[in-house]
Order: sequence, then structure tokens, then C-alpha cells
Amino acid sequence: MSKIMPTIQLACQRDIASLVTILTACATHMDQLGMSHWLGVYDDASVRHNLLQKSVYVLKQDSQLIGCVALGIQPADYYVDCWADAPRADFYLTQLAVHPDYQQTGYGRLLLQHCLDLIGDRTLHLDAVAHYPALLDFYRRAGFIQIAEGVGLGDKRCLFEYRASSQ
Repeated sequence: MSKIMPTIQLACQRDIASLVTILTACATHMDQLGMSHWLGVYDDASVRHNLLQKSVYVLKQDSQLIGCVALGIQPADYYVDCWADAPRADFYLTQLAVHPDYQQTGYGRLLLQHCLDLIGDRTLHLDAVAHYPALLDFYRRAGFIQIAEGVGLGDKRCLFEYRASSQ
């Protein structure tokens, strides 16, 4: 029996409940690993807001939504406090999430690569909490370079940049 390849497509309003489910499951999973920064962040209103402000992509396997990522053109509000002198980027990546039942399968990398393909030779910034070394390594292996550190939303964070021309 062959496995159906996952698909990535733009999210729509009917995906909101599934997005909240995935993001909440990821928040709970991260909290169990000592990272509480996503707890209470993603509810219906915030997901709906992201759909209006960013291009949100969903990963579906066998028509089930199992992951997501958001690509926007504005930095998160806390960037100015965290990295006042950081250069602007063409794009900003947020809410990269794969349901815990499907993690460690390459789906996160697939979502990230989709965004990198979309931006072409433009710059992309994202941030990650500094106390999650596996995530920091994940971004480094994907070609991101750490350009700054700071404190945002109560956590030490690393700011990463991807620049296709330097790859």
C-alpha cells in the first residue's frame, strides 16, 4: 500500500478549528518539555487574525490537517523591543507547527522549505526561544544564520535570517 504524499496549500476560514487544535497540541507538548511560550497564544481570534495578516499554509496528509506555518511581511510586535537594531527582512515566519503525533517525520522541514521556495532570493527572519537547542539546530541545518539575541515575551530569543544568496 503506497502512502499518499502530503500537500501544502493556503489555509482558509474553514481550517481555523483544525489550526487551533494543532497549535494547542503543540503548545501542550512544548510545555511538557519546559517551554510554555505558546500556551494561551493561539485561539480562534489569533488564528483568524493571522489568516487576515499573513499567508498561512497548511500541511495535509490524507485530507487531515497536520501542520502549518505563517509567512508575513511584518515582524512580530516584540521584535522592536528585542532587536531594535536588527535589519528588516522581506518576510517573517511564525507558527511553524506539526501536530505532535506527526513530529520527527520531516513535515516541519517540508513546510519550512515551502516558504523558502516561495520567497526566492529575498530575506526571511524568524525567532526561536534560546532554551530549545534542537530547534535552533533545526534552523541552522536549514541554512539560517543567527544574527541576534534578545529577550521577548519573557524568554531569551534568537533571531535568525535566511538569505538565499548566501546559500
